[in-house]
Amino acid sequence: MINQFKTFGELSDTAAAYLKSLSYGSSSVDSYTREWRYLNQYMKAHNIQHYNASVGAQYLADKVGDAERKALPRSQRNRIRAISVLSDFAETGSIRKRKKRQEPRHLDGPIGMIMTEYIAEIKHASDLSISTIQSYHLYLSVFLGYLNKCGITSFKHFDQAFLINFANDLGEYSIITRHLIILKTNQFLKYLYDNQILPVDYSWIIPKTKYVRQPKLPSYYSPEEVEQLINSIDRSNPIGKRDFAMVLLVARIGLRCSDIANLKFTDILWERKQISINQQKTKDPIELPLFPEIGNAIIDYLKYGRPQSSLSYVFLRHVPPYNNVCNNLLYGIIKKYMNLSGINYDERRHGPHALRHSLATNLLNKEVTLPVISSVLGHTRSESTMFYLRVDTNSLRKCALEVPAITQSTGKEVTL
Repeated sequence: MINQFKTFGELSDTAAAYLKSLSYGSSSVDSYTREWRYLNQYMKAHNIQHYNASVGAQYLADKVGDAERKALPRSQRNRIRAISVLSDFAETGSIRKRKKRQEPRHLDGPIGMIMTEYIAEIKHASDLSISTIQSYHLYLSVFLGYLNKCGITSFKHFDQAFLINFANDLGEYSIITRHLIILKTNQFLKYLYDNQILPVDYSWIIPKTKYVRQPKLPSYYSPEEVEQLINSIDRSNPIGKRDFAMVLLVARIGLRCSDIANLKFTDILWERKQISINQQKTKDPIELPLFPEIGNAIIDYLKYGRPQSSLSYVFLRHVPPYNNVCNNLLYGIIKKYMNLSGINYDERRHGPHALRHSLATNLLNKEVTLPVISSVLGHTRSESTMFYLRVDTNSLRKCALEVPAITQSTGKEVTL
């Protein structure tokens, strides 16, 4: 959609006219256009020719920082809203309505109590992450909400018809969310039957959705582009010192965002020149080399950049209260320096995962073995690392087979 606008002025004028067509008040439109003028000045100062959502994210990162939105003053919240509206319009030609995020309902009532017991059993029997357990609560709360809407408070009222209607009532959800809701509901129904709470196994009643997540090729940045990104970080200020150290941890040793956000002083073994952690995602321990470049960057941040705090986390927010950084902060940081570095990332992802992918691919190009790369990236299964083989064209060429000659009816051989 954005390609149809030749200039930023044309984009902002068209967006303003669209807001007026939706009966936005003149004061609201003026507020948005005023913020867009500030954004245009920012783009000119940074020699940014064309607007997209990444530019908006970078602008907000510089102007608003990494404070939680609910802690921001109204003016800053309005700024975020104005940029979000422009990004929506630039990408889709419309403005999506903001829905207040719905929290999972309490699993109350007789059926909710059984759901709670079921989730507790899963948690006890399986070593699942907190987020996975929370997903059970979330998806089962959707099922419970439908039961309450239908006035069903007892298992004796279960039948095939209402279960089929439940599946048909999920049209507002995305394909993957609908798939997960039905999957978790069927698992719960199977639990009810196995524990003789229900006399019939209804888990086969709800029409199952077939969802196959199509794997995408990992985005790859060359070693030269990675260096260009790293060199774009201004280390003369506290935030730059922090960002530099965090980006190095991703680019050089492939740490995940969650592990960087939760890195503690005790995880850095200076005498052994190692970083030793229990990974947030897999819960498995991992030891990685503390290269001098990384160690020096961390020391520089601790001595000259880190806010005064008694927290045991290495990396902190730089706005009060000085809590440890959140996982998502690193996404904004890398997008920021991607833009500043001038790297063309069209058609490529440009977050922390892209740097991990690039590290793995560059190691493959150096003919480092898959088990070694698996240990560096903290993969529990080698199959996860084989994902990167699909972009290792040099190795794939070695596997290519010669195409046999084809014999025509004339008896003449033709080689392709």
